[in-house]
Amino acid sequence: MPRCARRPVAALFGTAVLLLMNPAIAATPSRTACNPDKIKQTNAWVDCLQKALDKSETELAAVVGKIAAAMAKTEMLEEPKRSENKALFDKTQGNWLALRDDDCRAYGAQRAGLGFGAVQFRLVCLVDETAARVEALKTRHREELQ
Repeated sequence: MPRCARRPVAALFGTAVLLLMNPAIAATPSRTACNPDKIKQTNAWVDCLQKALDKSETELAAVVGKIAAAMAKTEMLEEPKRSENKALFDKTQGNWLALRDDDCRAYGAQRAGLGFGAVQFRLVCLVDETAARVEALKTRHREELQ
């Protein structure tokens, strides 16, 4: 193999090693719930990821519901501003879900070119993004969630 042809392979391998050694990547919600190094069968990994997504979407719905209920009761805003604010929150959450779904679909399709199915990568993305959204909402709305 010519020397110039080995460089991309070496660079790709080096990048893969760095990614695997990076604790921030190793500790993602999808990897914590469904470590592909421990779940060797693709179908079992997909099933695990789907269950992790279902769990994280249930948690997201609960957090969003608590925030919305607190917004409906807040004394900081009077009607109609209170209702407008809740409607804006609901719209924002719907927009976030659409963006997450589209972004993860594109991410999965891009990774499918590596020879793996797009479904696994899309699910990994969905699990991680949903968990990040839950944490962001918990941080931003900590007063409403107490």
